[in-house]
Amino acid sequence: AMTLTRETLHFKPVLEAKFAELVYFGLWYDPLRAALQAAVESTQGVVSGTVRVKLYKGGCTVVGRSSPFSLYDYSLATYDRADAFSHASSEGFVQLWGLPLKVWGRKQREAGE
Repeated sequence: AMTLTRETLHFKPVLEAKFAELVYFGLWYDPLRAALQAAVESTQGVVSGTVRVKLYKGGCTVVGRSSPFSLYDYSLATYDRADAFSHASSEGFVQLWGLPLKVWGRKQREAGE
């Protein structure tokens, strides 16, 4: 999740399921399997880094991770004076993101009248 975009992360389970299905049915040489393999390989170029784990009584806990390709940017994720994000941009985003619910609510009120 550190180095892949949200859309890539959301698509991976779909890709994995289809890939597994093709392999399960013995369709290793199907052109779709090769295309899916290429998609997997194209996303893995940035999956690199270091993970620190704590091993204790048969358990394993991630205690740190880093990557030169990390998409996390503290200046975009924080709300302090040093942040790089323009908070004025959020108003329009919130209005657009909530528009479908606003329309749904209006339709519900109209149906109830």
